[in-house]
Amino acid sequence: MPTTTHRRIVSLAALLALAAGLAAGAQAAVAVGAALPDAAFQDLSGNAVRTADLRGKPSIIAFWATWCTSCKAELDHLKAVRAAHGEAELRILAVSVDEERGDLDDFLASHSYPFPLYHDPDRAAAAKFSDDEDLPLTVVADAQGVVKYVSRDFAEGAAARLDAAVSAVLP
Repeated sequence: MPTTTHRRIVSLAALLALAAGLAAGAQAAVAVGAALPDAAFQDLSGNAVRTADLRGKPSIIAFWATWCTSCKAELDHLKAVRAAHGEAELRILAVSVDEERGDLDDFLASHSYPFPLYHDPDRAAAAKFSDDEDLPLTVVADAQGVVKYVSRDFAEGAAARLDAAVSAVLP
């Protein structure tokens, strides 16, 4: 029969295993103060850019999908952000996680954006930023690639919060 000490050791080991599992899951979620995760994005022509390539200039990475209403509202706001801050000052990457390229192409036939669009149909890049599939997911990083802002919605007040985060990372 196990002793009280043995049961405590087993319980402690179980708690440590649970904590390690939770920490491993948490590592997939990007956090303010952390470096951008190492991820690659494919533009609509198949060219790749890595998060390491973004260093040297502040960046916004916005994960979205054509079926996500708040994502589309955020994309419209990012047009205004682009108008206020040119490509030389701020990078904007809009990363669609639509599974079907046809859905993305159909949407883009009637919408245009003044910043590069990327496609992540298997969510390989998105998974490096979040351990769930909730959208939108928007990340603002400074010129050194340090995350300064993370948003999981584009509801009331989100545009002002995003604008403030962008202002905070600009030189």
